[in-house]
Amino acid sequence: MPDEFKIDTLALERATILRVAGRLDARSAPRLLTRCGEARQPGTPLVLNLADVTFVSSSGVGTLLAIAEEARLAGSGLRLAAPSAAVRSAIELLNLDQFLTIDDTEQRALDALEAA
Repeated sequence: MPDEFKIDTLALERATILRVAGRLDARSAPRLLTRCGEARQPGTPLVLNLADVTFVSSSGVGTLLAIAEEARLAGSGLRLAAPSAAVRSAIELLNLDQFLTIDDTEQRALDALEAA
């Protein structure tokens, strides 16, 4: 199934990367929220690589905002890396880029974290 939802986690010293693939919708969004909560370490930012997200619903967008708020409150931070066209268009359509930190690539997100 090409749109099977998957999350791969890579824990680095400077960040935890979650690579998300498939449909981010009402069925999968709770899984992403839970996984981010499990992966979050105090003071360690999360990077969500969204390059392989094929579809994002309003539930998925709401979950991204919830994850960003949780990361902010925890003092760990969140960066969205390489959003697919589906994710980018949803974020831009709703003018949410002012609330979410977006990088064109995963490497740029890591570089920005290192520079901070």
